[in-house]
Amino acid sequence: MSDSKSLKDQNAWLIRAAMIGHMAAFLWIAAQPTKLFSLDSRSALLRLEALAVPGSASLGLIVIATLVLLGLVPPEWRDRIVHLRRKNPLPGCRAFSEIGPRSSHVDMEALSAKCGPFPTEASAQNQLFYKIYKSVRDDVGVCDAHRRYLAARDIATITFILLIPLPVLSFVANGNAARSFVYSGLLCATYLLCAIAAKNYGHRMVQHVLALNGSEAAAETTH
Repeated sequence: MSDSKSLKDQNAWLIRAAMIGHMAAFLWIAAQPTKLFSLDSRSALLRLEALAVPGSASLGLIVIATLVLLGLVPPEWRDRIVHLRRKNPLPGCRAFSEIGPRSSHVDMEALSAKCGPFPTEASAQNQLFYKIYKSVRDDVGVCDAHRRYLAARDIATITFILLIPLPVLSFVANGNAARSFVYSGLLCATYLLCAIAAKNYGHRMVQHVLALNGSEAAAETTH
């Protein structure tokens, strides 16, 4: 799962939106909700829009914060965070032993005839998967699943990093342990949902790659 620079560029607005969401939630928890309720809907919307205006100081801070947070965690650790696997976390490591065989639209026999016997060792599976991925990486379905995987993975990583600092800071700001505890639970839920989404998108990408190569192999044998 490399060659993702352009895909990450496409995801930039999603990551920034997630950061704005984290900022808004933190302010909601850390400040007094009654003051926030006193704002009419138009005023609240204008304040949120001001955060995302290109060239604004707020957006600049969000971009910098995003770069720092994601820069703290290398890609391989982001994959470990969402898949909860220390070794061989990428979905490609289980492409031929688990993901492919479980998919009804992947022709594993045709794929085996094209690629030879499938490896069983996780890193060897990922190497073979990446080899066949390169031939179809520009396919719309593959690109879409890959882009969504990267977005969900990075948002999950950012949320994971903030799991402890933000609830602690909110407690320091308002002294309300119950509210900070609920906030911590919401952050945990957000992380888990993003991690599940990333895992599903990763599996979908692997399935698309295998299905495309399997169909090509089947077509070649009929000619």
